[in-house]
Amino acid sequence: MSLGRKRSDDLAGEGAWADMLSGIIIADGERRALSGGMKSLYPFEGETLIERQIRLLRRLCEEIVVVTDSPRSYLSCVAPPVRIVSNYRRGAGPLGGIAAGLSLAQRPYAWVVGCDMPFLSPDAAVGMLKKLVPGVEAVWPSDANGLYPLHGVYDCRCAPRVAALVEEGRTSLAELPRSLAWEELTEGECGRLGIGFEFVSTIDGSRLALEPLHDVR
Repeated sequence: MSLGRKRSDDLAGEGAWADMLSGIIIADGERRALSGGMKSLYPFEGETLIERQIRLLRRLCEEIVVVTDSPRSYLSCVAPPVRIVSNYRRGAGPLGGIAAGLSLAQRPYAWVVGCDMPFLSPDAAVGMLKKLVPGVEAVWPSDANGLYPLHGVYDCRCAPRVAALVEEGRTSLAELPRSLAWEELTEGECGRLGIGFEFVSTIDGSRLALEPLHDVR
């Protein structure tokens, strides 16, 4: 059964995607680790932010991968079976993290999130997975401000194309919509599904969207 044809009554069940979906956290890099300002370790409602994210990702994902420039910084706070892997290239930023995570994921699809997002939405991830049909490589939330690739779902087969961007030094997240076949889950669609859109917010309340790039498709 293709992903796009998965029965609708399977979608709501927690764990229904475990054999198909990896959860990937794009974590703080070496610079933040050295300065002692790792957002992943910020306390949030009685747990660290990374503990909260792992708990929410586990609602859909059996495999969880943390990608970072500084793996040793996470050894004391991330327990197996969560995997800690290095960024595709040191200093390559979130795009390098996406390249590494998609390349090393052991499931065919991935839910990729930024480390500073406390309100991850499994429901939104399922909504995006419904749109990850053949010919689509990524689905991202969007609002009037633009796209949010750090709460998106990806077909892991696009990993070589993302890695090629990093190899070419094109490490801005804005390269993704220009390079992948993508769809979006809009704020309006989320509202009709009963899903609040706060899941794209970071821990400081900001929303870090790419500017609308609909004309690049």
